[in-house]
Amino acid sequence: MEDAVIEPEIIAPQEMLRTFEGINVAAPLVRYSKLPFRHLVSLYDVHITHVPMTLAAEFSRSLQARHSDFTTTREERGAFWLTERNKGPRRRVRGALVMQFAANDPKVFADAAQLIHPHVDGIDLNLGCPQRWAYSEKIGCWLLRQPDHVRDLVRAAKDRLGWNYPISVKIRVDPELERTERLVQTAIHAGVSHVTVHGRTRHQPSSDPVSLPSIRFAVEAAKGEVPIVANGDAWSTREAEQIRTITGAQGVMSARGLLANPALFSGYEQTPSSAVEHFVRLSTDYGMLFPLFHRHLAYMLESRFSRSEKLLFNSLASHASVVDHLESRGFQFM
Repeated sequence: MEDAVIEPEIIAPQEMLRTFEGINVAAPLVRYSKLPFRHLVSLYDVHITHVPMTLAAEFSRSLQARHSDFTTTREERGAFWLTERNKGPRRRVRGALVMQFAANDPKVFADAAQLIHPHVDGIDLNLGCPQRWAYSEKIGCWLLRQPDHVRDLVRAAKDRLGWNYPISVKIRVDPELERTERLVQTAIHAGVSHVTVHGRTRHQPSSDPVSLPSIRFAVEAAKGEVPIVANGDAWSTREAEQIRTITGAQGVMSARGLLANPALFSGYEQTPSSAVEHFVRLSTDYGMLFPLFHRHLAYMLESRFSRSEKLLFNSLASHASVVDHLESRGFQFM
């Protein structure tokens, strides 16, 4: 009853990170962080969600790209009872939605930011995409060693939108940690609201363990001037709490962990049946192309399936056949 009568406060992402304990963040997963999945994780204690990385140049010049890359609803943000860091009273807060862009040209980044900013709660600049095509286009991880260019990108967006509008950056750590320190400090001086730090270098695969000491170094480099979100290897509530403790970060971001278990921040060891059922309903209501719908469910159900069950599930070729199969296993969608 308490949730039904108290309207949630609308708070910017960086203020949420500064003010409250245990802030959980969903990563901007290319292809996967579409509206149905973002709405799903908001039902399971994810307070800040991200739109998948989008090329600012395409978004700013193409109406078709804007329609295909971004959809939202008021309901996707969720509402949460959160506890203040000073152990003050719990407050009811609306979740935040952040758009992530990849950009190299300051004007183009500002153009894209101006188009999207009325519809989201913040804008993030990707400085960490490690793919070769991104590096060759001088976006993503190419910018990690270009702090002055990062400064120009951030300032262009801040100048266009006003200095109170949240612009953040997501980075990877550098093998030479002094470069990470310079990048963090340059971004702060340019006006970023917060920084997300992935604890791997651009050359490290996801199979390498994340470096929590490197994230802690970035937290210390920020000197408390802006909040830091730690990213990498959050597969369970226990691991998320360990990351908070070791790094001192104000938030923890999960990517692959949430794909496998969208309810991990709510303490579930594997995807609960309720999350599968919610996802099917949301995908039906919002609309989701079958290959992506099928792939999400395969990730969520992988820990439940035997090898033969995985082969059977992978052979299903339509929304209806997937729903029928899940109903035969006891899931309920009515």
